[in-house]
Amino acid sequence: MWSASQRRFGWAPSFRGRGTMAPLLPRRSKGTRGGVGSLALLMAWVALAHLQAQDLTTQPNRLPPGVPPGQQQIVVPSNATDAARYLAGMPVSAESPLTRLTSDPRWIAHSNEMNAAFAKLEQRQLNNIRSWRAEFLAPATAFSRTCLYFFSGPDFLHADAFYPDCSTYVLVSLEPIESIPELQSVPPVLLENTLQTIEASLNTLVNFGYFETHELHQYLERSQLKGVLPIIFVFLARSGKQILNVDYTSLNRGGARGVKVSFRDLATGAQKVLYYFSADLSDSGLKANQTVLRFCNGLGLTNSFLKADSYLLHQNDFSIARNYLLRVSASVLQDDSGIPLRYFAPERWTMRFFGSYTGPLNLFKNFYQPDLAHYYAASSPKPLTFGFGYQWNPHDAGLIIAARK
Repeated sequence: MWSASQRRFGWAPSFRGRGTMAPLLPRRSKGTRGGVGSLALLMAWVALAHLQAQDLTTQPNRLPPGVPPGQQQIVVPSNATDAARYLAGMPVSAESPLTRLTSDPRWIAHSNEMNAAFAKLEQRQLNNIRSWRAEFLAPATAFSRTCLYFFSGPDFLHADAFYPDCSTYVLVSLEPIESIPELQSVPPVLLENTLQTIEASLNTLVNFGYFETHELHQYLERSQLKGVLPIIFVFLARSGKQILNVDYTSLNRGGARGVKVSFRDLATGAQKVLYYFSADLSDSGLKANQTVLRFCNGLGLTNSFLKADSYLLHQNDFSIARNYLLRVSASVLQDDSGIPLRYFAPERWTMRFFGSYTGPLNLFKNFYQPDLAHYYAASSPKPLTFGFGYQWNPHDAGLIIAARK
């Protein structure tokens, strides 16, 4: 069942952080309890995540401890980078079986569209984010090399832009995860359809900086490749990453399904790991299954990232996730839709504000924060050169950094 807040608004915060105004999409995984032994093994595996990120291998079909043999990856690791580059409209390796598909006029058109879209995104937002991050965010995030991104959807792109020094990324949202088949086995008509729907699903992100629910719904329903992993692959390829290994897993039987992607940053040579888990972060969802939080407990202090998350953490039925982030975060980077200012105790947190606070969109006007408006008026924050969250215009966008004392 969906949470009361989601039913009340009548729409799903798809990508749980790329909020929209589209109709509610009631999609959620079913399952049963169990798998305690498997979870224990996985927790031990997670505790070594940072070490694994420094010593990854590219053995085909390598499975982590505790993962049932039937949950092997579909894309062979040696081919995963080429699959990601193909979906992203980028050249693949000469020996790849996908090479012949890149001569198809339909793929060439897709490549041109993707090149133009990401060039626009780089110029308008990502380059400015990297400059701002180096000056203002980096000092606050030096105590942790883990980025924890609740309500993220597949948005590795912004996690990477704001947190390039992290070695571990954990993305959690409601959207499902499915395996990717060998692309050369997909019928050409269906593959073309997939490329078109990838372009459509990225349209709002490129222009406004967040995903729109009905575009995601269209992608999930129409694409031959289901779930969020194809878009994660696109973002990995477009941000200059080489995929080393892909493992599909579940935190317990019937629990949160997920994927672990080991990759190398080609710009620095650093080896890293990305986890994505499909889980309900509402109070009702976490009371029924807290395996995601137990997983995150093995990460130590984190740099938490919140962006355009439908003001869910302002609501009583998301108190567990809110309190958890306040407990495990060394830093929090967010817009006004994240954790309300009143929850950051002054004796525990140092706050810094950027941009401006114009209040929420009309859809969320009930979440206006007078205390936040006061801080902005009193501190005259430095302006932003990029849009963020629901505010695509830099003049209206605001950012908050909370650093634990």
